Amino acid sequence: MAQRARHEAKWTHSEAIVRGRPGGNRGWWTLGLLFAVVAVVATVAYNRYWDVQDVTFELRRCEAPLTADSTWQEVQAAACDPATIEGDEVTMWHEGTQTQADSTTGSSWTFEDIRINTVINAMEMRTGTPAESVVLAEPENETIRRALTTDSERVRWSANVGSQGPTTYWVLVTPQD
Repeated sequence: MAQRARHEAKWTHSEAIVRGRPGGNRGWWTLGLLFAVVAVVATVAYNRYWDVQDVTFELRRCEAPLTADSTWQEVQAAACDPATIEGDEVTMWHEGTQTQADSTTGSSWTFEDIRINTVINAMEMRTGTPAESVVLAEPENETIRRALTTDSERVRWSANVGSQGPTTYWVLVTPQD
């Protein structure tokens, strides 16, 4: 007859024998794996939900002033051509933090890893010289997105960019005469 372990209940059948390896740290690796899977899924879901992408603002100088109600035909008639950045600066506001462009080329500013699907993105532009109007346009959709508001000196312009926008914008600036 097999002998019972000390911790066994007295009512256990006399022929009951514990077989196999005793318990131990068998399940701990699954807990670590589960944590890693949750972290990966949360990261991917976060990036897909907010649609994190690079956003580019291209500076264009126009011959005629534009408004938020301007049509794409008016934008084309205003002869808005790419212009070099000379004393102009664009910054983005996101969750109360102002950020500078990650890279700047001849006529554009690029901001990396911006959440597109949020309503809290805003932009601010400081022009080197006073401007008559500054408008934010979507070249992909051929529409005007926003007209920027200005300060009394007409050199500081700002607007909310809005949600679910494209990744490329035109900043259409009409210099003041």
